[in-house]
Amino acid sequence: MNVRITELARWQVKLALQDLRKRRDPEADLFAQSLRELVADPTAIPALLRSLEGMPELPHQEIVLGRYRLLFREEGGILWMLGLWPPLYAE
Repeated sequence: MNVRITELARWQVKLALQDLRKRRDPEADLFAQSLRELVADPTAIPALLRSLEGMPELPHQEIVLGRYRLLFREEGGILWMLGLWPPLYAE
């Protein structure tokens, strides 16, 4: 399956990594490594997808990396990474 990343998702991931590194959060390296592994083997992505928690009726799916959720949707044989949901709680 062909996997593509929207510009919005690319921007959100970049900002999340910058924020984690700026706060010297130890999760930054783990999150970055998990993303690298995911992108290195896009054929593994479909097996990792799951329905959105509490919203299984939506056509979107997610992969959870640490406290972040990567959002995906399949259209026309292409799996699109649409965005990133950051944690909703303050630290």
